[in-house]
Amino acid sequence: LITGPTGSGKSTTIASLLQWMNENLVRHIVTIEDPVEYQFTSKRCHFTQRQVGRDTSTFAIGLRSALRQAPDVIFVGEIRDYETALTALQASETGHLVVSTLHSEKVA
Repeated sequence: LITGPTGSGKSTTIASLLQWMNENLVRHIVTIEDPVEYQFTSKRCHFTQRQVGRDTSTFAIGLRSALRQAPDVIFVGEIRDYETALTALQASETGHLVVSTLHSEKVA
C-alpha cells in the first residue's frame, strides 16, 4: 500500500514496480484504474488494464472480476471505500499480490 498526498508520486512508484516486474518476472498483472495512468507494453508480463467507468463500474466490482482472470498481481488504482478495501484484503488472503494507493496527509 503506497500512501501520500496528491502529487507525491504514488502512481509513479507503482508504475515503476510494475515495469520492473514486466522486465524481470513472468506474471499476469491486472490493473483497475480511474483513469488508466500508464499504458504498459508486455515484455515478460501479460497486462490486463481496466478503467473504472469504461470497463467496470467500480473498483470493487473490477477487483472481483479480476479475481476470475487468474492474475498473479492486481493493481487497484486507489482504495476509496470500505467495499474496495475489503475486496482487496480478501484478494490478498487468497495469495494474490495486491498493490494499491491511498490518500494521506503525509507520505508513509
